[in-house]
Amino acid sequence: MSALLFLLLTALAYAGFAALCLSMEKHQMDLHGTARAGAGRMRQWRWFGWGLLALALLVAGQAEDWARGPVIWLGAMTAAGLSLALGVLPYRPRWLAGVAGVLAGLVVLMAIHRWLA
Repeated sequence: MSALLFLLLTALAYAGFAALCLSMEKHQMDLHGTARAGAGRMRQWRWFGWGLLALALLVAGQAEDWARGPVIWLGAMTAAGLSLALGVLPYRPRWLAGVAGVLAGLVVLMAIHRWLA
């Protein structure tokens, strides 16, 4: 397993967890106050979050074999979840979308790097 793969999986898991956070009313109120998203938008965030987590599992399974891939995926989800729950959400909830956007850009750059290599 390469460090680049683990960073890619962690970034995907972080973005997925951030989308799942945005699908919850409590975190919508933390970020936007009374101007929170509607039920349809929150449902879209939920589907997007679960899709990113599933994509991370698919990437882990394809990059490593399917015996080790899900284990690496769980480790990446743990790292992303801890950084989100203990780092960003309690202290800087407004950074949630910005950090997820930066990580999404990082995922794109890593995918391009891996594709060109």
